[in-house]
Amino acid sequence: MAEKTFNNRSAASLQIVLLVRQGSNPANYAGEVVFTLRPGQTRTIFYGSEENPFLNGIVMSTNLNGDIYSKTQIVTVRGTQFDNLLNFNSIIDILPISTDYVMFGRNPEMVMQDSNMTP
Repeated sequence: MAEKTFNNRSAASLQIVLLVRQGSNPANYAGEVVFTLRPGQTRTIFYGSEENPFLNGIVMSTNLNGDIYSKTQIVTVRGTQFDNLLNFNSIIDILPISTDYVMFGRNPEMVMQDSNMTP
């Protein structure tokens, strides 16, 4: 099973649907995972399987201060900026920018320890 950490950096509760890819071809669909991120919440979400570790898209929606927001992004070709965002990062930060919610991907910082160093 694959996993990804989502950070909601907004004041809105976000309803999210992850679209899981079957295999490596973006034309193939393996299902979806639905969850909610409360304001400021961080959650690790498990999805797919060993055979289906890739995401094909995301649907994000919220209702905040009288405004309904809905956004759908779907990968149609491997190697695009959005495909790489979803599938080459283990952490997805969601930030409010103007009237949009924007995703940024990152991976945990690796700390290298030199075994030859003395305290």
